[in-house]
Amino acid sequence: MLHTLLALIAIGGVVAVLYSYALYPVVLFVVGSVVQGLRDVGFVFRKRDRRIDAGHTEAEPDWPPVAVVISAYNEETHIVSRIENLLALDYPADRLRAYIGSDGSRDRTAELMAQFKDEPRVVALPFEVNRGKASVLNDLVSRTVEPIVVFSDANTYFERSALKRLVARFQDPKVGGVTGELRLLGNAGGDNQDSLYWRIEQFLKFFEARIGALLGANGAIYAIRRTLWQPLRPDTICDDFCVAMNVSAAGHRLVYEPKAWAEEDTPEQIGEEVKRRIRIGIGNFQALARHPQYLTRTSLATAFAYVSHKVLRWTAPHLLLLALAASVALAVREQSSGWAIYALAQATSYGLAWAGWRLTTRGVKLPTLVKLAAFLFALNWAFLVASWRFSTGRASGSWGRTSR
Repeated sequence: MLHTLLALIAIGGVVAVLYSYALYPVVLFVVGSVVQGLRDVGFVFRKRDRRIDAGHTEAEPDWPPVAVVISAYNEETHIVSRIENLLALDYPADRLRAYIGSDGSRDRTAELMAQFKDEPRVVALPFEVNRGKASVLNDLVSRTVEPIVVFSDANTYFERSALKRLVARFQDPKVGGVTGELRLLGNAGGDNQDSLYWRIEQFLKFFEARIGALLGANGAIYAIRRTLWQPLRPDTICDDFCVAMNVSAAGHRLVYEPKAWAEEDTPEQIGEEVKRRIRIGIGNFQALARHPQYLTRTSLATAFAYVSHKVLRWTAPHLLLLALAASVALAVREQSSGWAIYALAQATSYGLAWAGWRLTTRGVKLPTLVKLAAFLFALNWAFLVASWRFSTGRASGSWGRTSR
């Protein structure tokens, strides 16, 4: 009995992680392609006439009022250009208003925001106390009256037509939230492989949306119906994930609109990215513990994607450590060379990935695949640290500033 249990842990932990990172994208691609194929067939056999008269042009929609909400902390480098970016968007000027709050910034963010005090489309609120992003978002959204609320960051820049492309998806009354696409810039010579990892995440997002299983939103560019807003707990860290998943758990559709895109810089050094990932990881475990409805009240497709894409990845380092411990226990208990080799292979892989991480942080140039392995090691290390800090209560809703 003990042998069977240890063997299941030793093999199952590794298989679960390999499934989440390698097999799940393949399964998702196949299922998503089949679903899209069935939709295409249904479209072809619809009885309604799909012909478009020659010369016919589609009328411009009656664009609804939109509120863009941004919580900023120590963003003196970006805040002016960010507001100018919003004011220059291709959206009716009388239907757009930006609500921007400085969360107790210690730099010139509040002072620079004051430059727009005479601009009717900008509501600038220089809060003196640093309360955390969730509290600022609660405050800002409570002041909005617009039916569509768009969330973004102070260091993000929208493509000129991004807002229209986001809002257009709300013409479907079943849609409760829309997430756009974030394009990461920079990192031409750094060791951070977040851009590559993000491209893989975009692939998953695209196909998850195809099967109706979009998970959360991209905090840089997403929107929800104002009526679906649920105030956040003040110490919430992954606000974008929770806001969007609340919409899904309430029975409304989340959709992905890749044509609505925004840009943001990527930190070049993996060490800085690890700090950001630890904070996000704490928020991940926070959401997992506090919101079981994201698994129980969403669709089967969403629950499947949530476990495969999120839960297994958040717990990957724990599964791998359990698998290694079980492998060692089996090797010692049974004097088995097979289990010993298996345990050694695991330990060697993790050791090499750790060595790659240390070398990259010291500026050593390594092949892309080695840098990717080092990034994945750093990512899982961040999840491990995050789980410890969450379980010991060492987390808060206040935030610090990074390059991204």
